Amino acid sequence: MRVITRTELHELYDNARKSERLRAHSLLHSSHDDKVQRLLIGMIKGSYVEPHFHELPHRWEMFIVMEGQIKVCLYNQSGAIVRAFVAGDNADTSVVEFSPGDIHSVECISEQALMMEVKEGPFDSNHAKVFPDW
Repeated sequence: MRVITRTELHELYDNARKSERLRAHSLLHSSHDDKVQRLLIGMIKGSYVEPHFHELPHRWEMFIVMEGQIKVCLYNQSGAIVRAFVAGDNADTSVVEFSPGDIHSVECISEQALMMEVKEGPFDSNHAKVFPDW
């Protein structure tokens, strides 16, 4: 059994504040070879995950916003935003699942936000993200 304490979450946010990217993660899986990859991502306002997609046909990705708010954008192949919405506290959405090939970005718009990311493993850094060449 693993229990995540509020102290651990405070440490995650502290690490995010110190990070150039304004985010930090804590792996909940034991290996990059695990069939299900699970991680907590602490984000600070202004943290921005640039538009990207996952090219492998089994590489879906799910975010569960547990605290705060994030802005999610979905793009078409030309780089135009086709959908944008807020997920998290006081929003209609808190769970977002992307299909393989969905070009998306994420931005923390609250003072801080906590997301759980779930995706199929194993993790392969050579195929983690593809950035469109707009």
